Amino acid sequence: MSSDQGNVGTKADGVAAAAEPLLAFADALLSEGQRQPTHTPDEIRQYVTFILRDEEYGIPILQCREIVRVLAVTRVPEAPDHVRGVVNLRGHIVPAVDTRRRFGFEPAPLTARSRLLVVEVAGRLFALIVDRVARVLKVPASDIEPPPEGATLPGATGLARVGEAVVHLMDADQMLRAGAAAAGTTTRGEEA
Repeated sequence: MSSDQGNVGTKADGVAAAAEPLLAFADALLSEGQRQPTHTPDEIRQYVTFILRDEEYGIPILQCREIVRVLAVTRVPEAPDHVRGVVNLRGHIVPAVDTRRRFGFEPAPLTARSRLLVVEVAGRLFALIVDRVARVLKVPASDIEPPPEGATLPGATGLARVGEAVVHLMDADQMLRAGAAAAGTTTRGEEA
C-alpha cells in the first residue's frame, strides 16, 4: 500500500510539474494578446467616422460596439464637464460623453441626426454623442499620416486623406483616458 501511495505522490508531483510550463504558456498568451497588434504597411484599417462641426473623425471599427439614436440622457451631479450624463442602454447604465466638449469645442443642441457611438474602453461601455455618423472608412495603413505636430485633440493617432476630405483618426481609449486625467474628477462611486 505504501508503494501505491508513493506512486500517487509521484503522479501528483509530475502533474504539478507538467502544469507549470502550461500555466506559463497560458500567461504568455494572455500577455501577448494584451500587447498592441503589429500592423503591416499594406494592411487595411477600418474606421467608423462621425461628424463634429463639419469635420470628420474616425475611430477603429473594433472599438465601436453599436450606433444608436440619442436616448434620454440623465444628468449626473458632479460629473466632469464633458460627461453629459448617463443613458439606459437596454438595462445597462452607460456614461454619455459630449464629444464636442471633450475636444474643447462649443456644445451644440441634439438634433434628429445626433447619434450615440457606443465604444468599449477597458471593458466598459461609453456612449460618445456625435453630430452624426458618416461612414465606414477603409484606409491602407501606409496612407495614414501621423497627427500634425502640436495636435491638441485628445486621442489623435493620425490623419487619412480621402479625396479632398481629411479624416482625423482617433483612439477612443486614449481619448477617454485623457479626458479622465484632464478632468481630475469622477462621478461618485466610480474610479478614474
